[in-house]
Amino acid sequence: MKYGLCCISLQLESHKFQTMTYKRFSSLPREEALAILGDRILNNMETTNAIIKHCGQNNFCYRISSDLFPLITYDEANIDLEDLPNYDDIQDSFDMVAQTITNTNVRITCHPSEFNVLASTNPKAVEKTITELNFYSSFMDRIGCPADYQSPMNLHVHNKTGSYEEIIDNCKSRLVIENDDKLNCWSVKELTEIFHPITNIPITFDYLHHACHPDGLDEETAIRACYSTWRGFTPLFHYSESRPGNNPRAHADYAEKYFNTYGLDFDLDFELKMKDLAIDKYLSCISI
Repeated sequence: MKYGLCCISLQLESHKFQTMTYKRFSSLPREEALAILGDRILNNMETTNAIIKHCGQNNFCYRISSDLFPLITYDEANIDLEDLPNYDDIQDSFDMVAQTITNTNVRITCHPSEFNVLASTNPKAVEKTITELNFYSSFMDRIGCPADYQSPMNLHVHNKTGSYEEIIDNCKSRLVIENDDKLNCWSVKELTEIFHPITNIPITFDYLHHACHPDGLDEETAIRACYSTWRGFTPLFHYSESRPGNNPRAHADYAEKYFNTYGLDFDLDFELKMKDLAIDKYLSCISI
């Protein structure tokens, strides 16, 4: 098993991602705004590269941030990467990241934000989701990630409708779906008994989501059902625990208990708030 770091390293304090809002972008002369945006994207690639090296040193998987390219897929901004004055430097940074992935053999994964909903009843929302998924899949191609479930792109279905026809092939071949934590959304039982037989898409087991929405399945039955959908690839599952308080779906800072793999071999993204600090604390506890 490899543990997965999600997006941000709290141990690499000098490496921070940068963003840019459309309000800020549109308040500046376009040439100046593009220069600032390009610098921030280049910083994000350099930060990504540093974190992948960190993951390689610690035998972690790495979930790339879904915020590496602020505004690039935002319609109102009307920006392509080629518009940025440091486009050549950004392309060089892609090569740098690709080489680091090759050197470290870190498993790279992606989890586009919760606002990406293929099953939305709003056609505009579906269109934006497809644009985002296709862009990030092309980026994963560019940095040398295999177009299969070794580099999965994880998504929530949320509602119980949806269309996948407009997703590019290399996105379809990476797409995996996780169980939801809300009662009116997809449980492991529904995903494995209804969704997977129709789509053949692997199901990501999320421990916390299943605890919130078990739908009559015990944890072992649920995790084995998800495991069987990955067709020879090492599954990538998610682990977190509830933060103390009134919302059981809120993620805790650290793990306070041991999870059970039920003898199965899979990789596991730690979705705890303290990121790599939480992984290290957990590993220290189980080694005692």
